[in-house]
Amino acid sequence: FGSRPESAMLQGVRVVELATVLAAPTASATLADFGAEVIKVESPGGDGWRKEARDKGASHGVMFDNANRGKKSVVLDLKEEGDKGLLHKLLATADIFITNVTQPALMRLGLDFDTLHPSYPALIYGHLTAWGRSGPGMERPGYDVGAFFAGTGIMDIMRSDEAAPPPRYLSGMGDLTTSQQLVAGLALALWHKERTGKGQLVDACLLRSGLFVQGCTLSMQGFTEARTGRSGYSAEGAKRNPLRADRTNMFNPCLNNYKSKDGAYFMLTGLEVPRHMPKILKALKLDRLLPEIRGFPQNRAMFIKELDLAFAELTMEQIRKAFDAADVWYTPVRKYEDMLHDEQANACGAFVSVPGVKTKLLASPVLLGAADSRPKARAPLLGEHNDEIFGPLRSKL
Repeated sequence: FGSRPESAMLQGVRVVELATVLAAPTASATLADFGAEVIKVESPGGDGWRKEARDKGASHGVMFDNANRGKKSVVLDLKEEGDKGLLHKLLATADIFITNVTQPALMRLGLDFDTLHPSYPALIYGHLTAWGRSGPGMERPGYDVGAFFAGTGIMDIMRSDEAAPPPRYLSGMGDLTTSQQLVAGLALALWHKERTGKGQLVDACLLRSGLFVQGCTLSMQGFTEARTGRSGYSAEGAKRNPLRADRTNMFNPCLNNYKSKDGAYFMLTGLEVPRHMPKILKALKLDRLLPEIRGFPQNRAMFIKELDLAFAELTMEQIRKAFDAADVWYTPVRKYEDMLHDEQANACGAFVSVPGVKTKLLASPVLLGAADSRPKARAPLLGEHNDEIFGPLRSKL
């Protein structure tokens, strides 16, 4: 990024957050990273995420720090009319309101978009839900394990065998993905407001996000259905979805995982078989198979078997040397416990240090050359900024 960025790009933007746990709070944390003032409104008991992965006696744990760094915390009991009035005073000063409260609960509180918009026409309203704001399932609660993973077919299609149990999920992956989609929508809405002065609804949901990240495979599913004239599996009447291929029959041998003699796993990452397979075969001294490339994809299982046999005779270091010399595209499967210390991950700015936080936190996944996106402070204590924020507002009630 060249010279050190100095600009807090969102300085002067005020965000009010009424949200808990992970997805919506991470969206507002990203805005805080880029300089926005984010005021987190918590109930008297606080965001339950504070209690996860914390040291004894600590006000919160590192996962709360990651999703709430750089914010201010105020406490309101929205069952009390006086506190609800304070929230409205706060909204009157805000550019953005972010919430993940369910639509029925927001309507009971008079905090849904349709109720607020006439009173605050310039307010951008970011609503992050599990299942969306319309349809028969809109009122259902949900975390990403349900709406992003189980509810989108991801857990199903990742099984190599339809009789196998669904794979384990990585906690928060869907939440964090959707959080950045909300950030993108809010940025567009801010640009629209800059030109028109008008706020609008920004609607993000875990279900749509989980479907969106499957764009390649769901498009292939749609192609199959259009070609065959029916939903479900292939025209040949396969008993299982052809997208659910185990690694011995993957659609592309050059986009598959393999194992070395010394037990190291790696991925070949060559999308175009005619371009990449010749280099792979020559690196492994399997030139005899070069004429067989013409038979792809019908012979893909044969290629995988031959590659498996070749890799079983080579250590990962031998494979690395052969591949690097032949310009073969591949990536070793990294050990999860090594990632915080990975040289490339640290060099590209994936992690940040925050004052008052003992462990590394995750940086914004998008860096801007003209903006300083480093977190400005630790996550707040519960109600730490009540006096600062509400002192001036109470005098106006």
